[in-house]
Amino acid sequence: MHTKFEFDFATTATPDQVIELMIDFSPNRPHRWPASSTKAFEVYRVGETDADIREGQDFPKLWATWHYDWSVPGSVTLTVVESDALAAGSNMSLTAMPNDGGSSVHGVWEQTSKNVIALAGVTLMRFVGPRFLSTYYKKVYDGLASQN
Repeated sequence: MHTKFEFDFATTATPDQVIELMIDFSPNRPHRWPASSTKAFEVYRVGETDADIREGQDFPKLWATWHYDWSVPGSVTLTVVESDALAAGSNMSLTAMPNDGGSSVHGVWEQTSKNVIALAGVTLMRFVGPRFLSTYYKKVYDGLASQN
């Protein structure tokens, strides 16, 4: 099943902070993102404006190798290269614009399932995804901004 939706949220994090957190591939990354698995995290390559990273989550247990591209200022696009559950080419992007000392962030989530576990997840995201991702990212980014 293929699902695509867009979502928006405002955060106290600046656009630079939004992008910095998305492209922080340090060993601390899984701790900065609450849904990330430390066991699935692996950095393959980091370039000037792109990277290849393996990430996943523990429940449900899923992983993907993502190609990150931040060559467009204020934006990061993640594309699935390989995954146990998502079809290659599935992607997500975040674009941050300045807004009253923080940011307005626009996201696009486009995923295609390739097994039963992902089918359930992608189907669920069709109904709750925009609200869930807006809330999740806002919480992560507002927490980041409050630490600085």
